[in-house]
Amino acid sequence: MDLAHLSSFTHKHCRFKLRSGKEVYGVVWEVETTDGAGEHNTSLYFASVRDYERLQQEHTPVNVIPMRPEEIVAVESLAS
Repeated sequence: MDLAHLSSFTHKHCRFKLRSGKEVYGVVWEVETTDGAGEHNTSLYFASVRDYERLQQEHTPVNVIPMRPEEIVAVESLAS
């Protein structure tokens, strides 16, 4: 899956089916960075809903996993 398709699912509680066959539940979001040459890069990160909410509210360290968009083969929003 590409970042353009995933952007409508960022910052929402979702179920993700991964290329490995695993299903995981949580939140993904994009982080844009600029390298030393001024190039913009976008990275995708995943966390459980609880960790994501803790990160948003308390800004405390949580278990965040870098995620490559191509590892996600299907996504379903669980947010109400």
